[in-house]
Amino acid sequence: MDANEEARYLSQIPQKHGSRYQATKISSVVRKVIQQKGYSSIQSSDSLRNAWREIVGDHLAQHSMIGKVEKGQLTVVASNKVVATELDYMKSQILRAFQEKLPEFAIRSIRVRSDANR
Repeated sequence: MDANEEARYLSQIPQKHGSRYQATKISSVVRKVIQQKGYSSIQSSDSLRNAWREIVGDHLAQHSMIGKVEKGQLTVVASNKVVATELDYMKSQILRAFQEKLPEFAIRSIRVRSDANR
């Protein structure tokens, strides 16, 4: 195919709605692969755990475990009812700190539950 044929062929591709032949940015492809393979959740959980330790301190972090963020709600499991009650009192402070440190998680609420039965 010579240059004229190629130009004629390319001119027939509708430009009004964009071309289906447009290249995708490599960053979006890599981001999609990372999400599909689950690597982003590993990195996310590490950043959540690190932020948790910074926000509540070593003592409370040792007696609690951070869970998932689902629909804007962060779940925290406390080792006993005393720790759960203490975290309940600190919810608003903890929430504000997470919103400042990790805004990409869009945490809107925190649910604390006790895991005393385990």
